[in-house]
Amino acid sequence: MSPLSLDPIAFQTPSAARTYRWEHDGSVSETDGVEGAATVVSLSDEAWADMTGQIRTFINLQLSGELTIDPGHFDQLAQWDPQLRLLHADIPIYDPAAVDLSAFDLERVFTLDDSDDDLRAFFTATGFLHVGGVFSEAEMAAANAEVDRLSVAAKPDDNQSWWVTDEQDNAVLCRLIYTTQRSDVLAALQCDPRTERLGTLLDRQLRSPADRMEGASVLIKVPGRTRGLSNIPWHQDCGMGGHAIICPSTAIGIQLNGSSPDTGHLRLVPGSHGQTLPYLWERQLHGVPVLAVNTEPGDVVLHVTDLMHASPEPTAGGGRRTMYVDFYPPALWDRVGPGEAFNDVVRSRTQEAAALRTPAP
Repeated sequence: MSPLSLDPIAFQTPSAARTYRWEHDGSVSETDGVEGAATVVSLSDEAWADMTGQIRTFINLQLSGELTIDPGHFDQLAQWDPQLRLLHADIPIYDPAAVDLSAFDLERVFTLDDSDDDLRAFFTATGFLHVGGVFSEAEMAAANAEVDRLSVAAKPDDNQSWWVTDEQDNAVLCRLIYTTQRSDVLAALQCDPRTERLGTLLDRQLRSPADRMEGASVLIKVPGRTRGLSNIPWHQDCGMGGHAIICPSTAIGIQLNGSSPDTGHLRLVPGSHGQTLPYLWERQLHGVPVLAVNTEPGDVVLHVTDLMHASPEPTAGGGRRTMYVDFYPPALWDRVGPGEAFNDVVRSRTQEAAALRTPAP
């Protein structure tokens, strides 16, 4: 697999300038200055350190207004990103031919009766895990009642919710955040021993915050075409930044009412965690295993936060509700304070973020 197009790109800060070139043998060379660069990215020394150190991504810096591209275009920076992450952080670039999952039944639905060793082996290899019947019908009914209550109270710009614009130009709620600070019922789910067991499969030190990184959130799939970030295309959860701090982490998706193509389900690329995928990979890679995950109420779907996944537009009435409880390494608490999240930049600029993620054909 070769990149779509990797013309020379330069990065210019107050203290230095460097140009990267894609060589015929597939390597990347670096020279001082910007001469010969088709794209020149200007940013501060701090922003450059954040980007190369995997603290903030180029998308985060773009949305924050902390970089300029002249000459050149954003797409050219996006095409270079996997190569730069490999160069600066030694993060491998995903190659489907190098991922062998033939020993695993990717459609398997586990239960809590399965051993931690079996759950962990599948989760570690594939980056996801579907566990059926974790919570009862009564527990999900109580949780949905709380989501109804919080939804009625939610307002745009309340810093407790995400909103999109529907086909009739109405603002529609698509996500509640920091929910367990306002609901004892949802807080009980976050702290439930079943949630804790699954959330710490990768690492017993992982723990779940209620007061930062948007706490425990609830996704509410809106039907039809929307403007904003409800139907989220292919992404990794560290797409706004924090890879060096939060990865690998575990995202627990408690299925409050189940999911299907009609309601808007989860799609993922098994075995893609811990890697980057090339820009517009879905247009250029062949043989990528893409799995659609359909669930019942009370099921739990885990994914490693940097697994490539998507939340496509529902094919019918929408309405999927999933409560997400993320488990992070202890280092998070030293770097991210209460009320802070890497997604803050997205939440305040949802339209701009959606435009960045929808490149022109």
